Amino acid sequence: DGKNYPSGECNMISADNLDLALQVGLFQAPQVTVIDKRYELTGMCRTKIVDGCCRIDTFCGKEVEDEFERVDIVRNKFPWYFDKNISQSDDWSVLADSKDVIEEDSTQTFREELGITDFENKKVLAVDFGSTYTKVAIFDTSKDEVDLRYIPTTINDIREGLANGLGCLPECKKAGNWDPLKEKMDEFDVKLPCSSAKGGLKMVTIASTSRESGFAADLAALTAGAKLLNSYSGKLTSEEARKIYSEDCPEIILLSGGVNDGGDSETVLYNAKNLAESAKLATYAKYGIPIIYAGNEDVTEDIFDIFDNYNIDVRATGNIMPEVNKFNIEVVNEAIRELFQTVVIRGKGFDVVEEYMSAKFIPTPRAAFLGINLLARGYGKEEGLGNIVALDIGGCTTDFFSNVRSNPLYVYPWDDPKKKVKRTILKTPNYPLAYRRVEGKYGLAYNAENLMELEKFRSGRIEKEISDNFNQKYPNFQGNGNNLDQFLEKKDGKWHIKLSKYLKWIHNNPHIMPETEEENFVRSILAKETLAIATANNVGHVKETDVYFLQEGINFFTQDCTLVLVGGTIYHKCKENKDYLWENIKTVAKGALFNPEEYTTLRPNKKVLLDASYILSTVGGLYGRLDPERAIRILKKHFKPLEL
Repeated sequence: DGKNYPSGECNMISADNLDLALQVGLFQAPQVTVIDKRYELTGMCRTKIVDGCCRIDTFCGKEVEDEFERVDIVRNKFPWYFDKNISQSDDWSVLADSKDVIEEDSTQTFREELGITDFENKKVLAVDFGSTYTKVAIFDTSKDEVDLRYIPTTINDIREGLANGLGCLPECKKAGNWDPLKEKMDEFDVKLPCSSAKGGLKMVTIASTSRESGFAADLAALTAGAKLLNSYSGKLTSEEARKIYSEDCPEIILLSGGVNDGGDSETVLYNAKNLAESAKLATYAKYGIPIIYAGNEDVTEDIFDIFDNYNIDVRATGNIMPEVNKFNIEVVNEAIRELFQTVVIRGKGFDVVEEYMSAKFIPTPRAAFLGINLLARGYGKEEGLGNIVALDIGGCTTDFFSNVRSNPLYVYPWDDPKKKVKRTILKTPNYPLAYRRVEGKYGLAYNAENLMELEKFRSGRIEKEISDNFNQKYPNFQGNGNNLDQFLEKKDGKWHIKLSKYLKWIHNNPHIMPETEEENFVRSILAKETLAIATANNVGHVKETDVYFLQEGINFFTQDCTLVLVGGTIYHKCKENKDYLWENIKTVAKGALFNPEEYTTLRPNKKVLLDASYILSTVGGLYGRLDPERAIRILKKHFKPLEL
């Protein structure tokens, strides 16, 4: 076509046409179609005019010398184009699994730290100080039993909830001091605490890039048990720096970015200076906000100089991303845990209880993660459950835990012959198998209003689903005079729910629990959608092309995997033990299980267990550090299977 050659000579082709040719006419890779080639490579080539001719300039954002270099890059990056036996990406990224597991060495070390040589007939106390409830668990090391007590947390002085749980609060009030509590605590040989009260450990991460150092920084903060308030990437604007201290209000900031030995240092130095200049806005913190630096080690001294000039506490660890696509989240975990003692425990007044304890506080999410890891892997002669996905459903957030042993390739589960023959390509071969993530935007109460942002809500599909199911289940409903009634209206003899108004009401009244069967039914559908978005954002996915599936993240679907549901809503429904509440739990669980209508989202598809006694953190994460085999047996005994 002559219009593509404005010079009238075949050695001149427009940049747009050459870009298209480079992407679509990608050599003679026999395994894929033109559509697949464009799917992978569209927009990756950039050209330039050299001596009147169009030449390759950059590929995948990096300068290349000539077309031969580009071809070599493609062969390395997309090897399955050329060899049908290849089923994994060559774009290696190494991110080690969490080392936060209970093993023989760590158990023995922990016992030695507590001064325990003889472990027979010991009396052990484990306490989880939550924002709403304090969970007290009492153990006798000669029995596979646990005495569980749940008491409302008194935030102003957490000794009150502890004394209440141990039955000595009246004596303390009579004496006018806490001596009776101390005497009661002295009856135990070992006392172990964890806490998420007063907001837990609140952090913000700042990284050079969101997909690389930012991903590792977020995972490190979450795995250490933090509540991640916000994540920033690239160069911080002055407005963003001010927002961190005036709106996010973190207790620790994790700053990262740049690889070692000549990597980018400009961004992290710029961000450090911006943070230091805005730190005076942190008026909510008496002693300022500490910084953990886990970026390019070439400029560590410069980072210290910047923060020291502003009298800001800064601590350096190893680089969270020392090389491109090589991550090391463990380097910052110890620094986060050390600051947890200072910032949360002493800074929030928890040290009044720590003096009674045998060990330091750990964050409750970390205790839960330890419990999941123990239950999945087992210990000694006590076998674990194997692969686990766990969801801790809260009023504000939903925690997602994973501990699996492998990441199998996706297999299309039905009989469509065109889809059955498609190969699966694993794009993330080194994705961590054990990790914790937090869906901070969606909860059952405080953040209920955020569900309205989802497409299913905006389109009215969920409102229709709730209304249709409600009318089918309760055809003779006439109203109960309770809170739900004000959000129901009757049209043409059918009940319709005003969902937007109801979600806003839940958001503004997070402590008001549903009282009737009908309202519990509605809430269970909302909880199902909360779990659906929490899993969709954290499990693996496949993207379907003409001839193969591209798999990213962990495939929980094609392997035997147990779904564990944890949280106050699960505990209370199991405790009440009513038939309609068990049906509610089944509805909730379906949101976290494989959905044939979303078959590219790789949720688990096997058995479901319920933490019916709410003991994952106390038994698994606290007592499990001391007596792991017995802890596993107690967990197995108390977890209830859910028959779907």
